[in-house]
Amino acid sequence: MDGKTVVITGSNTGIGKYTAVELAKRGAHVILACRDRKRAEEALKDICKLSGNNNVEIEVLDLTSLKSVRECAKRLRERLSKLDVLINNAGVMMVSGKSVDGYEIHFAVNHLGHFLFTNLLLDLMKKASTARIINVSSMSHSFLNCTINWDDINFEKPHLKMYAYSHSKLANILFTNELARKLQGTNITANSLHPGVARSEVIRYMCGRYQIVLHFLLFLITPLWWCFTKNLEQSAQTSIYLASDRRLDHVTGKYFSDCKERQSSAISCNEQCAKRLWQLSEEMTHLNDALKEVRDQNND
Repeated sequence: MDGKTVVITGSNTGIGKYTAVELAKRGAHVILACRDRKRAEEALKDICKLSGNNNVEIEVLDLTSLKSVRECAKRLRERLSKLDVLINNAGVMMVSGKSVDGYEIHFAVNHLGHFLFTNLLLDLMKKASTARIINVSSMSHSFLNCTINWDDINFEKPHLKMYAYSHSKLANILFTNELARKLQGTNITANSLHPGVARSEVIRYMCGRYQIVLHFLLFLITPLWWCFTKNLEQSAQTSIYLASDRRLDHVTGKYFSDCKERQSSAISCNEQCAKRLWQLSEEMTHLNDALKEVRDQNND
């Protein structure tokens, strides 16, 4: 990874932070794209110390705000000569509410923010010899035979938070597959992955009464819990593999788990569904207006 620049969203904690440490160890210039600068600064110190690499930086990115996404992408375009790897790792799970722009929070953070961020960085990635986009999805994309909620994309009707999360993870894979098709013949690949169920991440995402219930259940099923979940090191391996393994230079549009190609759900492979989601995401993020700003910036 010497000489390569890597941007990782949500890299101040958990899987993203461990991924940053390991890629920094391999010599990469790592940029932590995080919402909370203070927490990111604390993570940066740890990452530099653990990796022995001081070429680690911070960019503030709030995926709940499309304005913040545009501003972060603009700063990166202004100061980087190229971008080799983009890991869209940040995510929310089992939360309530809407984004700054009024969208259901899981769909906004896990999908729409990354959709816009990625598209605004493509020109920068085309300047690298080879470039990789890695979208962290989840096996939960198939939870309860999940499909895209076309008639209520913003989940205005009563719904399970877990279903909204799964909905956003399905969107990750559909986005990845359509992006890979659009980038055929370029230097950029796009793949998605399931990192595994990280013990610390599950507990971190649960809050209030859910956390109390979760701790009680874990006490009851501890042996099973340890068998079917992973620590952070194990959970980060597939992201690290997709970012660094030279054998994957031309592998694109695939879904991985445990560093192996896997089959995702049938709906996640539906090309028409992917195209429809792309068009909807373009409209929700005002992508064409944002890309016009990029062209204007390039002409200045």
